[in-house]
Amino acid sequence: MVRNFSKEPQEKETNDDETWMWKRNLNIRTWNVTSLFWSGALKVLSNELSKVDVVAIQETRLESGIQKFDNFTLFKSESGNKKHEFRCGFYVRGEFLKYVEDFKIINERI
Repeated sequence: MVRNFSKEPQEKETNDDETWMWKRNLNIRTWNVTSLFWSGALKVLSNELSKVDVVAIQETRLESGIQKFDNFTLFKSESGNKKHEFRCGFYVRGEFLKYVEDFKIINERI
Protein backbone atom coordinates (compact mmCIF):
# COMPACT_ATOMS: atom_id res chain seq x y z
CA MET A 1 0.00 0.00 0.00
CA VAL A 2 1.30 3.47 -0.88
CA ARG A 3 0.25 6.66 0.87
CA ASN A 4 -1.93 9.16 -0.95
CA PHE A 5 0.12 11.82 -2.76
CA SER A 6 -2.81 13.57 -4.41
CA LYS A 7 -2.30 16.84 -2.51
CA GLU A 8 -1.24 20.00 -4.26
CA PRO A 9 2.39 21.10 -3.79
CA GLN A 10 3.16 23.17 -0.70
CA GLU A 11 -0.04 22.06 1.06
CA LYS A 12 0.31 21.06 4.69
CA GLU A 13 -1.57 18.18 6.23
CA THR A 14 -1.44 17.46 9.93
CA ASN A 15 -2.40 14.21 11.61
CA ASP A 16 -1.56 12.52 14.90
CA ASP A 17 1.64 10.94 13.56
CA GLU A 18 3.34 13.69 11.62
CA THR A 19 3.13 16.89 9.59
CA TRP A 20 3.55 16.69 5.81
CA MET A 21 4.97 19.45 3.67
CA TRP A 22 4.19 18.71 0.03
CA LYS A 23 7.06 20.08 -2.04
CA ARG A 24 6.33 18.54 -5.44
CA ASN A 25 4.00 16.28 -7.35
CA LEU A 26 4.52 12.53 -7.46
CA ASN A 27 5.42 11.30 -10.95
CA ILE A 28 3.64 7.95 -11.56
CA ARG A 29 3.74 5.96 -14.83
CA THR A 30 2.97 2.53 -16.30
CA TRP A 31 5.16 0.67 -18.77
CA ASN A 32 4.94 -2.67 -20.57
CA VAL A 33 8.65 -3.48 -20.77
CA THR A 34 8.11 -6.83 -22.59
CA SER A 35 11.05 -8.32 -20.68
CA LEU A 36 13.69 -7.42 -18.13
CA PHE A 37 15.13 -10.94 -18.27
CA TRP A 38 18.41 -10.03 -19.95
CA SER A 39 21.80 -8.81 -18.80
CA GLY A 40 21.91 -5.07 -18.15
CA ALA A 41 18.14 -4.58 -18.24
CA LEU A 42 17.90 -3.08 -14.76
CA LYS A 43 20.61 -0.53 -15.55
CA VAL A 44 18.71 0.52 -18.67
CA LEU A 45 15.50 0.69 -16.63
CA SER A 46 17.19 2.91 -14.05
CA ASN A 47 18.48 5.27 -16.75
CA GLU A 48 15.12 5.48 -18.54
CA LEU A 49 13.19 6.15 -15.33
CA SER A 50 15.61 8.54 -13.65
CA LYS A 51 12.95 11.29 -13.31
CA VAL A 52 10.01 9.01 -12.47
CA ASP A 53 9.05 8.22 -8.87
CA VAL A 54 6.79 5.15 -9.14
CA VAL A 55 6.17 2.91 -12.17
CA ALA A 56 3.82 -0.05 -12.56
CA ILE A 57 5.71 -2.43 -14.87
CA GLN A 58 4.11 -5.22 -16.89
CA GLU A 59 5.76 -8.31 -18.43
CA THR A 60 8.96 -8.11 -16.37
CA ARG A 61 9.60 -11.87 -16.71
CA LEU A 62 11.70 -11.71 -13.54
CA GLU A 63 11.55 -13.93 -10.46
CA SER A 64 9.33 -12.70 -7.63
CA GLY A 65 10.54 -10.74 -4.67
CA ILE A 66 11.99 -7.39 -3.76
CA GLN A 67 15.24 -6.29 -5.39
CA LYS A 68 17.22 -3.17 -4.57
CA PHE A 69 19.24 -1.64 -7.40
CA ASP A 70 21.17 1.64 -7.32
CA ASN A 71 18.61 4.36 -6.54
CA PHE A 72 15.41 2.29 -6.79
CA THR A 73 13.70 -0.85 -5.52
CA LEU A 74 11.78 -3.26 -7.72
CA PHE A 75 8.83 -5.12 -6.19
CA LYS A 76 8.07 -8.15 -8.41
CA SER A 77 5.14 -10.58 -8.59
CA GLU A 78 5.42 -14.35 -8.89
CA SER A 79 4.23 -16.75 -11.58
CA GLY A 80 2.98 -20.31 -11.22
CA ASN A 81 4.97 -21.56 -14.20
CA LYS A 82 8.72 -22.10 -14.60
CA LYS A 83 8.96 -20.11 -17.83
CA HIS A 84 9.89 -16.46 -17.72
CA GLU A 85 6.43 -15.24 -18.65
CA PHE A 86 4.06 -12.57 -17.42
CA ARG A 87 4.89 -11.10 -14.01
CA CYS A 88 4.47 -7.49 -13.10
CA GLY A 89 6.10 -5.21 -10.60
CA PHE A 90 6.54 -1.75 -9.20
CA TYR A 91 9.59 0.44 -9.55
CA VAL A 92 9.93 2.83 -6.59
CA ARG A 93 12.66 5.45 -6.34
CA GLY A 94 14.69 5.40 -3.14
CA GLU A 95 13.30 8.49 -1.44
CA PHE A 96 9.75 7.13 -1.80
CA LEU A 97 10.42 3.74 -0.18
CA LYS A 98 9.49 5.13 3.22
CA TYR A 99 5.91 5.52 1.95
CA VAL A 100 5.55 1.85 0.96
CA GLU A 101 3.71 0.22 3.83
CA ASP A 102 3.20 -3.27 2.37
CA PHE A 103 3.72 -5.35 -0.78
CA LYS A 104 1.41 -8.31 -1.25
CA ILE A 105 1.59 -10.61 -4.27
CA ILE A 106 -1.83 -11.82 -5.42
CA ASN A 107 -0.78 -13.57 -8.66
CA GLU A 108 1.46 -12.99 -11.71
CA ARG A 109 -0.78 -10.12 -12.86
CA ILE A 110 -1.67 -8.40 -9.58
